[in-house]
Amino acid sequence: MANKSVFYSLMVIMLAGLFSSCITNKQKKYLQDETRLTYKSVNFEEYRVRINDEITYYLLTTNQESQAIYNNRAGSSSSFAGTNSSSYRIYEDGTVFLPFAGQVKIVGLTVRETQNLLTEKYRKFVPDAEVRVALVNNFFYVLGDNGKGQFYMYKDDLNIYQALAMAGDVSSMGDKRNIKIIRKAVNGTDQVQTFDLRKASVVESEFYYVRPNDVIYIPTNSNSFFRVESFSSFVSMFVAPMSLLFMAISLF
Repeated sequence: MANKSVFYSLMVIMLAGLFSSCITNKQKKYLQDETRLTYKSVNFEEYRVRINDEITYYLLTTNQESQAIYNNRAGSSSSFAGTNSSSYRIYEDGTVFLPFAGQVKIVGLTVRETQNLLTEKYRKFVPDAEVRVALVNNFFYVLGDNGKGQFYMYKDDLNIYQALAMAGDVSSMGDKRNIKIIRKAVNGTDQVQTFDLRKASVVESEFYYVRPNDVIYIPTNSNSFFRVESFSSFVSMFVAPMSLLFMAISLF
């Protein structure tokens, strides 16, 4: 009789643990309508250069000799964003030091505004100069449950769903309810923000567009201890320990 009581008690405990560890469809589904939690919609804004960012530039002119001199390299503009381009860091005071142009304050400017400013600077030396600017550190990073990696931002308005698709999407064990983004402010300081990726109002919110240097962290779902995702996985998870339990009961 005592053996049966122990058996039933262990069975209840195991079942409770397994059911509490089930990952439901609600925990995994995207774009869910919400009643309480909603995120405010914000307009897309172009990225603004931050402290410790790095830029590269290319000066265009009809004078090929001047173009080679000011770009400090021979060749065409096709190497502009390539590995052969020189990069220049934005210092703590918000300035960047560029050949011939000297110290230029660009922190807080968009890439387009930076191009216009540098074009104005270089036209003092080359009347028909046109400057093209690119952000060197134009990457975002993903780490956590679905792996890790560095990914190139192929467009300015890359959204969170596209970014995670590039990284392989959030695994079934990832906690979509507590996605974290480490994002740099204009002054270069890191800010940690947490949001629920399942909510439909994420679209067009402050979390929707990924920014250069963003670190996206995907924690593991707290209910994934037993890795129970479906009825079949529940059965397979349940059979093995129950077999061991029956064997132990029979021995005693």
